[in-house]
Amino acid sequence: MRVRQSNRPCFTLFELVLVLAILIIVTGLVYPSLDAMYGGFKLTQSTDMVRAGWAGAKSHAIDEGRPYRFAVVLNKGNYRIAPDSADFWAGNSDASGTSDAINGPLVIEEALPAGIRFASTDSAAQASGPDSAGDSSMPKGSVDMSMWHTTAVFLPNGTARDDVEILFQSGGVSPLLMKMRALTGAVTVKTLNSEGNRP
Repeated sequence: MRVRQSNRPCFTLFELVLVLAILIIVTGLVYPSLDAMYGGFKLTQSTDMVRAGWAGAKSHAIDEGRPYRFAVVLNKGNYRIAPDSADFWAGNSDASGTSDAINGPLVIEEALPAGIRFASTDSAAQASGPDSAGDSSMPKGSVDMSMWHTTAVFLPNGTARDDVEILFQSGGVSPLLMKMRALTGAVTVKTLNSEGNRP
């Protein structure tokens, strides 16, 4: 008489397909929350980038004794910091303001992380939709000077010309509203609800 072995040497095709189906279902359930969480991190990173840019513009305005401008491209993720004079905003590629390369003026042209864009606070009711989820930035250095929208001007006395509000949007994530007080320079960031209204 032969003794039957109870342990099996392999899995059946049905068992493998069942495990794969369960993994696909779990991944499909978890992905939206992971995507939204990552989008929230990118929005926070964007506000940190802008806040650092503002601090740099303010310190250069004080050190150099001339105003600095912070401008954005609306509905894109591009921003630019440079002295507030026509030499730096008229499209001159060699606008340096000084021949001293070490202590030259601050000129930065950057882009927010992919999928994040600046929006007008007037359009706060336009909640971020699926059309804003793609790459929303233009290549660095390719923005036409007429596209820049001045958001803040930092004065040599350490203040800004006006109060500032910037709206950051990304697909599938509640927008962030960043405010700066002109006189004190205090910056606050608030999350708006999904309709783009203030809570």
